[in-house]
Amino acid sequence: MKTLHMRAFGKPTVVPELIELQAPEPGTGQLLVAMEAAPINPSDLLLIRGFYGHRPVLPATLGTEGVGRIVAVGQGIDPVRVGERVLIIPTLKHSTWQDQIAIDEDDAIVVDPTGDVLQLAMLGVNPMTADLLLRRFVDLQQGAWVAQTGGNSAVGRSVIALAGRAGYRTLNVVRRPEVAAELLELGADAVVVSSGPDLGEQLKTVLGDDRISLLLDATAGDVVAELAPWLVHGGTLVSYGGMSGAPVVIRPGDLIFRDLQIRGFWQKGWLDTAPREEVSAAYARLAALVADGVLRVPIAATYPLEEYQDALVHATQADRVGKVLFAW
Repeated sequence: MKTLHMRAFGKPTVVPELIELQAPEPGTGQLLVAMEAAPINPSDLLLIRGFYGHRPVLPATLGTEGVGRIVAVGQGIDPVRVGERVLIIPTLKHSTWQDQIAIDEDDAIVVDPTGDVLQLAMLGVNPMTADLLLRRFVDLQQGAWVAQTGGNSAVGRSVIALAGRAGYRTLNVVRRPEVAAELLELGADAVVVSSGPDLGEQLKTVLGDDRISLLLDATAGDVVAELAPWLVHGGTLVSYGGMSGAPVVIRPGDLIFRDLQIRGFWQKGWLDTAPREEVSAAYARLAALVADGVLRVPIAATYPLEEYQDALVHATQADRVGKVLFAW
């Protein structure tokens, strides 16, 4: 059985190695899953570098999420389940960049056997993050403005889709003007470009006298300071990523005189504490939206596991459009 692992933290394009291991046997209450597809996420790249909130004991196998078919079951599991397609819940207990994986039954969610396997493979992290960001921090009203940096990211696209279904308006900050038309076609209410000098004027044109009820930040950096004055008094900023590598910048006056609230979010915290029934129900609801085409992310390329070096190089390219996945 082939699996990707690392012996040391370092560059994602250098330290992973493809090795052969004995195929696992499912234990009591476990499923043996043959992987079908697994994405490469920014969090995977951070973990390989050693900069993520979870730091595995080395050597460590890699990969956070994905889907596959049950090929064997352990004691206590009905054999009729062999053949089901399941989503691997991204608890960070299991590694998905390998041919087969033995997981606890509670860490697998049954998904549509005829659905788009690549879109389903990306359900575990990004759409769920978007859903939780919209539901857990602010009691949003119909027509409320939700602003987000990283509007063209996988999470950002899911935010656009889910907010639109809920009746919220989205203001999406992007770095490249050429992606604006696509996001508007997806249902974004407004798109502004952060790379130019006139971001403030763009915000004034879009919002007028309106204010932002919730600001979701995936990038950090100075763009946050430009958006913060447009939050309602007592408004909430949720930081869930730092793609720019810079600090989250907020002017003291906004914090002090406008009582802005700054929160952090890590999906693993929810998975570690939420009842499994709640987790399963949330994934089932989002899986249905994937099946209906409501939640959909562009795909840049798929690679077999043997071409992992090319896949990781592609996944680290800053100008990449769409997700990179391993596919079996």
